[in-house]
Amino acid sequence: MTRWRRLAAAGVAGGLVLALSGCPVGEDEPTPEATPSAGDVGPARPTDASTDLPAYTGPPADGPASAGPLTRVRAAVDLTPATPGSFARVVSAVEAPDGGAFALLSPADRALPQSLVTVRGDALAGVVPVPRVEDVWGLHLLDDGSVVITGRLADEGYGLRVVDPATGAVRTTVLLSAGDDVRSSTGRSVVSQGGRLVVFLSVVTDGGVREALVEVDPGTGSVLAERDLDDDVAAVSTSPVGDQLGALLPRPSGGVTLVFDASPTEVAEDRIPTLLRYDGDLEPVGVAARATGLSEGAETQSAAGTADGTVFLLVVVEEGSWLLAVPDGGGAGPLLAQLEDRVYGYALTVEPAQVWATLPSPVGVRPVDLTTGEALDPLGFGCYRRLDVRALYPAAGGTLAIGECDSPREDTQFLWLLTP
Repeated sequence: MTRWRRLAAAGVAGGLVLALSGCPVGEDEPTPEATPSAGDVGPARPTDASTDLPAYTGPPADGPASAGPLTRVRAAVDLTPATPGSFARVVSAVEAPDGGAFALLSPADRALPQSLVTVRGDALAGVVPVPRVEDVWGLHLLDDGSVVITGRLADEGYGLRVVDPATGAVRTTVLLSAGDDVRSSTGRSVVSQGGRLVVFLSVVTDGGVREALVEVDPGTGSVLAERDLDDDVAAVSTSPVGDQLGALLPRPSGGVTLVFDASPTEVAEDRIPTLLRYDGDLEPVGVAARATGLSEGAETQSAAGTADGTVFLLVVVEEGSWLLAVPDGGGAGPLLAQLEDRVYGYALTVEPAQVWATLPSPVGVRPVDLTTGEALDPLGFGCYRRLDVRALYPAAGGTLAIGECDSPREDTQFLWLLTP
């Protein structure tokens, strides 16, 4: 039921201590003397770009009209008053249906709970405490108005908390319980079509690597589908996904696209931005798509998706950064934009019309025209001392940004609502 991919430097040992959906693991696992997996031996993996799959042809003709580049900071909300008496950093945000937002603040004092903050207009409208979720993988709004947070649940393992932002009621679901031998972990989550929550998790222990997709009904916490990714990843990479994870994005017909930098050769540093697609039952769809070839030396910095399943990638290369697009079911295509900057590519949003992208900048955000490749002058946030734009999130009327600014006081936590 549950499989482990052996670490290169360590065989599978006894006493594996992780369990998925409450089921024990390790009982039917191969011993160190068993035949190696596809990640250890097998035919050579492809190293060229997937030019045999349909390429991106530009904004869809039947898509929405472009709203234009972001030109206005509609609201700059100081989140610091939400946590009086303790310093907390904003770690994630999601748009609210009324044009506001929800933001998650994490106190520096790890003994304190996190805070889920409701923002309406340009003001704080409510704060509720949340049991800590370390290494937050995603923050999502559900149809019933509750907010789901995924990640490492302190000492409980890995999973999700569903929070009522009005009452503070919390329901926790543990997907993977963890022991003391965890070396590292990473993950991502997304709400797919039909309101299902899909979680990607990668957990490295002394005994091996566990990588899986898990589909959950967030209303009940029931696991609806599960897919072990060992063979899927091993077919394109000699290394697990791990910290080469780029994104988990929804597909229009249900399911998800997993984006990561694969290492097809024994040189782990030689990578290719790669897409694996899955349907609503987490079964593979088509073949893996490689956005570049190995010789181009590209590594994923950030990714964004649109309603038709197109995946936009910002990849770093030797001479700067490239903006690429891969349609759902497609492969490598034209270069949309080439940027000299290699630093401010860690976040990306793309408007539904697929004409304008938005990236962080030293003073705020920078719009990029995906049809011409032109990068416009930045939209500034009016922060006249140190500014750290931590993340960008899509919103119906523009983009949400979170981060901190040293004005009006040092390390002031902000949520910015940006519009054309």
